[in-house]
Amino acid sequence: MPSERSADTAWLRRLALVQCVLGALFCLSLRFRDVGRLADLAEPVAIAAFTIGACAALLWAPLSRRGDAKRALSLLIQSGAQDLAGAAPLAEPDLRAAAAMLGVNEIALLVPERGSRSHVVWAELKALRRGTYKTYRVPLGGSGEDEALGFVVPPGLHLPRPYVVKPLMGQSGELARIVVGVAAAPDEGAPTAGPAESLLALLGAWWSMRLDNRRLAADAEQRLLDIVESLITSVEAKDPYTSGHSKRVCRYSELIAQSMGITGRELEEIAVGAALHDVGKLGIPEHVLRKPSKLDDAEWEQIKSHPKVGARIIDSFNQSYQVLYAIQHHHEHWNGNGYPGRLAGEAIPLPARIVGVADALDAMTSARSYQRNRTVADAVEELRRSAGRQFDPAIVEAVLRIPIAALEAIAPAPPVPVPVPDPAPLISLPTPVAVPA
Repeated sequence: MPSERSADTAWLRRLALVQCVLGALFCLSLRFRDVGRLADLAEPVAIAAFTIGACAALLWAPLSRRGDAKRALSLLIQSGAQDLAGAAPLAEPDLRAAAAMLGVNEIALLVPERGSRSHVVWAELKALRRGTYKTYRVPLGGSGEDEALGFVVPPGLHLPRPYVVKPLMGQSGELARIVVGVAAAPDEGAPTAGPAESLLALLGAWWSMRLDNRRLAADAEQRLLDIVESLITSVEAKDPYTSGHSKRVCRYSELIAQSMGITGRELEEIAVGAALHDVGKLGIPEHVLRKPSKLDDAEWEQIKSHPKVGARIIDSFNQSYQVLYAIQHHHEHWNGNGYPGRLAGEAIPLPARIVGVADALDAMTSARSYQRNRTVADAVEELRRSAGRQFDPAIVEAVLRIPIAALEAIAPAPPVPVPVPDPAPLISLPTPVAVPA
């Protein structure tokens, strides 16, 4: 890159000049150490002050064009410090840090969208232009002078010209593209002042790693969801009375968590824990799960073991303690009379308290072998009466804030009553008439 070589040449010339000045100062300090001349110049403080001033004057121009690399590198790392594993997407703070690192005013990032079959036709374009950050959804392709960009420039977006395009490569190929504006040359024939190639390569490596990690995390999450779906299907195949139960508990739990202001990753973990809360029933014999009459003590102990069994089942692939807690402790009671750990109050993990309320709500509104289903309004009233004993009062309050219509949209449909035909009328026989003898 011509601008890169010219900037490096100017910077090295100034550095060599600074070294010559320092050498001359050192010789002067030795020559006039015993003589009174230039005594002030030979003093350490005077030499330090003169050196700092000379460095600032000689090196300021090239460093200002290249950007404050040390400060920008710190910003670049800090922009992703909250998620060094790369699960968080690249966003506005990352583009601002990159612009500071490269010493440019305009930069854009193109991230393709991948469908279920990796068919890419659209991409998300994140652009920072003179301090203003915007995102666009653009079609991939392009023709003419924009062919190198790889996308069709949307109306209203004015990309810097000329520009530099940096592909970001990962394990699966090209992950994204960086588009950086190049400042026009002040004089005709002079090289353009673009970002340093080494800094752009460093930025590309850092962002490639984060995008690749995000792709791997998304793939792992999808595999986890596939496992969850398979386990739910297996559980419901063993117990026909709970068909659809896990998915309804998942949806109830999401509504309750959202009513409590929970969002993001925490909400996702609660949903996964709710969907898998009964996975331990895979270890319960079918004749116990399907028994229509009352369970004896031994059978009841088997049923009570399913939270621990479920925790052991998912422990081999689970990476979240919140999911584990939701499965293992969703039958704990607020007053400490639950199982398996007899935890009480705040000692019960929050995901388990939420799933416990959602589980009870669906159990009351579903037809089981031992009960007829209640209406949603009756079930919510029962939750209110049990708040402070079986359930966390704060979570019950969150349920009460949810519109009944939203809960009824999840609840199973009430059974359709089978009409009983009226008994057939008795045929009255005529009264026998006595025949005279």
